[in-house]
Amino acid sequence: MRFTFLFFLICTLAGSTSAYPQARRVSQAPDNINELFQFIYQCAKIPSGTEGSELTIKFSLTHYGALRGKPMITYSKLIGTPEDQRLFVSAALAMIDKCTPVPVTEHFGKVVSQRMIVIPFSARRVQSI
Repeated sequence: MRFTFLFFLICTLAGSTSAYPQARRVSQAPDNINELFQFIYQCAKIPSGTEGSELTIKFSLTHYGALRGKPMITYSKLIGTPEDQRLFVSAALAMIDKCTPVPVTEHFGKVVSQRMIVIPFSARRVQSI
């Protein structure tokens, strides 16, 4: 049941994230995976009432830092009401949408375009940045 709800939610939100405003950009382009994670986490906004929920998002970028395809949620631990869960998943997808394209350096762009990026999303992770 949880998987069906999550699948429906991802399909529903996949095309709607472009309505979010662009995030503020950092002055320096990410040049390694830690800087990439920091850059992406700065776009996160954790909805209240969703503390304890966790997601892992898998996606890839082009060598110019643009999102390649749609992000996939590979792990979820959702807490709260169905509405809280929906808001949490929506916030995770919005984080990726708001922060792409990532202004990666030329060297890192070549490296990151050959890899899948797997990023955990939780209140604890975002607040530690």
